[in-house]
Amino acid sequence: MELDLVVLGHVSIDHIRFPGREEVLLPGGAAAAVATSAALAGARVGLVTKVGEDFPREWLEKLSSVLDVRGVQILPGKTIHIYMIYHEDGSVDAPVEMGVARNMGETQIPEEYMEAKVFHIAPIPPEEQLKALKRLEGKRTSLDFNPTYMADYREKTDLLRAVVSRAEIIFPNEREALVMTRAESVEEAARVLHEWGAGIVVVTRGERGVLVYDGEFQEFPALSIDPHEIVDPTGAGDAFAGGFLAGYARGEPLETCVKLGLERAREVLKKKGSWSI
Repeated sequence: MELDLVVLGHVSIDHIRFPGREEVLLPGGAAAAVATSAALAGARVGLVTKVGEDFPREWLEKLSSVLDVRGVQILPGKTIHIYMIYHEDGSVDAPVEMGVARNMGETQIPEEYMEAKVFHIAPIPPEEQLKALKRLEGKRTSLDFNPTYMADYREKTDLLRAVVSRAEIIFPNEREALVMTRAESVEEAARVLHEWGAGIVVVTRGERGVLVYDGEFQEFPALSIDPHEIVDPTGAGDAFAGGFLAGYARGEPLETCVKLGLERAREVLKKKGSWSI
């Protein structure tokens, strides 16, 4: 079966801690968030990642119900653990235990996946994204970013240019785009990223929707949602990317891709955790 999309990146065990409450464990990781969203938008998706022996079997079975998981390696050691620690003053700490998730850009991609229509590199360190993109030279690729690596985005401009230049589509949020380019406006940032070599720059702007630049600007408003329906904002950007890429792999026009992304983002807001399933 030819895949529409292959997603490479982290799948994590997330620990959510609020003051005075018991810790909650949720499945996480941007790669799984993008992949499950794309699958629910109708794409045939393969997942490439590394997890440890502590990764719950029922979570893997859940993924396998909508994805091809032949690219999931189970290795001796621990899965990446991400701790979201919320404090009384509203601040958040997010320490990470990497476990077996290091050198993600070198993760083996099954031969059966190599004819996929699009390859998406989820947020991993820029050095690792570049490794993956070099291995996928000649393929149609997309990538997105994460605030975890904001220091790299601020300081490693040459590396970022090398990464962005190899991607057909990129999905920064507004802050990431501004930090990477040192631009004074999001429009200027989108132009700079396009000049670096990205074919399509898709800037997500939360409640203000999406700005797309491929040589011309297009703006799309966010879909309305009743505030009482919002359960958890985690993973909305990843869900957007998954929906967008499901349409893109099918050859849909940009407007349709954005609409699919916005619909998937709205749905993930209504549930706990970042996975769409």
